[in-house]
Amino acid sequence: MTKFRLGITAFAACSALLLSACSTSGAPAGTADGELEKTDLTVGVLPLADYAAVYWAEEKGLFEAEGLKVTLEPIQGGPIGIQKVATGELDFAISNSISASIMQAQGAPVTNVTHTSSLGLGSGIVFVNPNSPIDTIDDLHGKTLGTNTTRNIGDVTFNNLVRSLGKDIEPSFIEVPFPEMIPGVQAGSIDAGYAPEPFASAAKNAGMRVIADVTSGPNEHLAASTFVAGDKFVSENPDTTAAFARAIYAAGAEMSEDEKGFRSWLPAVTRVSDDVAETMVLPDFRSTPDLDGLEHVASMLKEQGLVPDDYDIVEHTYILPDSSED
Repeated sequence: MTKFRLGITAFAACSALLLSACSTSGAPAGTADGELEKTDLTVGVLPLADYAAVYWAEEKGLFEAEGLKVTLEPIQGGPIGIQKVATGELDFAISNSISASIMQAQGAPVTNVTHTSSLGLGSGIVFVNPNSPIDTIDDLHGKTLGTNTTRNIGDVTFNNLVRSLGKDIEPSFIEVPFPEMIPGVQAGSIDAGYAPEPFASAAKNAGMRVIADVTSGPNEHLAASTFVAGDKFVSENPDTTAAFARAIYAAGAEMSEDEKGFRSWLPAVTRVSDDVAETMVLPDFRSTPDLDGLEHVASMLKEQGLVPDDYDIVEHTYILPDSSED
């Protein structure tokens, strides 16, 4: 089994999104008969705590218990994962309910296979250099703000927070890979940066000054992180899809039940220090999908004009047979 350790490494630059002219009505699974249609899977990943379930499932043998052999391939962000599963280049990939919803509404033939975690309060920050003239969120208007990819968690939650505060603040969002975010702010190539964990803790430890917590207010416990697959894959591989989802949700349950064990496990599979692993804000790991939370995300996107009013996120979300959702 090929393993990819969560490292703070540079990722490939984003390529153009390729969408096929498929229906956006979701991917109803074919008839499951208990036989895995495909056992060797390639999954696009990003070294963030929000997606730790996939690393835990691989490391702890949960995929193996389902008869799956998983290769983890690093990608830059959710939109790229959507592109790669839509074209069949990857079987599954990390994504998020924001990017996936926007692209599904535009015609991307992808399904939300699992809702793996929700945002932990304090897990996503906007930061600046300690000597920056930017003192408050208002000062970000017209300034450059780094995010890994646009139309994604960083910029959309920022805009949602600003909207809730009744403010008119429009930074210029610049796409910067997370590992390059702190150096970019330090060098002055961007005025401010967005960072989720563990990069948020790294920014604080580097002496960066926090300007905003984008996981607060209307974004608290946002149903954000997902794994996606192509509609065609889900339809043609119902048992494999179910096996992958079971492993991810089982990992979520185990991590939630053993926070101490999870924190002590992190340094062995990441490059975060023991101190960061011990204190970093953790996401809310899921053992079942939160459909109400996902619908809240869709409502937020409708308010920002990013998806049409008739977009239905549930139509694009896979529900594991015999599972219960909150």
